Amino acid sequence: MAYIGASPSYGVFDRQVLTGDGTLTTFNLDHMAVPTSLLVVLDGVVQEPEYSYSTSISSGQPKITFSEAPDNNGRISIVYLGNEVLTPTSATSETHINEFNGTGSATTFTLTRTPSANNAANFAVFVDNVYQRYGSSYAYTVVGATLTFTSAPPAGTNNIQCIQLNGVNTLNSVADGAILTAKIADGNVTKAKLNFDPEDDATALAIALG
Repeated sequence: MAYIGASPSYGVFDRQVLTGDGTLTTFNLDHMAVPTSLLVVLDGVVQEPEYSYSTSISSGQPKITFSEAPDNNGRISIVYLGNEVLTPTSATSETHINEFNGTGSATTFTLTRTPSANNAANFAVFVDNVYQRYGSSYAYTVVGATLTFTSAPPAGTNNIQCIQLNGVNTLNSVADGAILTAKIADGNVTKAKLNFDPEDDATALAIALG
């Protein structure tokens, strides 16, 4: 079913597809979201937020819970119309690296910088130099500033490395007072560009003529 409404100004809405088994009512989500920010379609029928389903988070894992179990092999289509911002943070154009010590039992770790986007394209995570795949069905997920592994990484010193790759384009501006005479080519500062006031011009001329 197509989405009816304004399209995003950049990129596309993220989408997740699940399959019911006739008994399970709760499923893992790829992103944290409030019910009204999701478009949920069950076997072609749009579901009503906060009535047909609700969302929650458990041990760092976002979840969706239906009021009734979807049918066996029922197709569940979820479109994320907007990801919830858990902690306000300024976007940055620089990458950021966190290193953690594995304990053999801990599965959650707190990042020192809250990511501007919680998706696979924003992270490169390694455990004992082995690349980990993003997603609740794979090695880890990130919600807010919490990095959660599906199983505890082995014990080790700084054997867990999380690299945040996401950045933004920045528009560099010249600092105040930084443009010197040597930077201005001769003949390029004209009267029109300076936008003198005619009355000021007349006063300056009168002074010059005495």
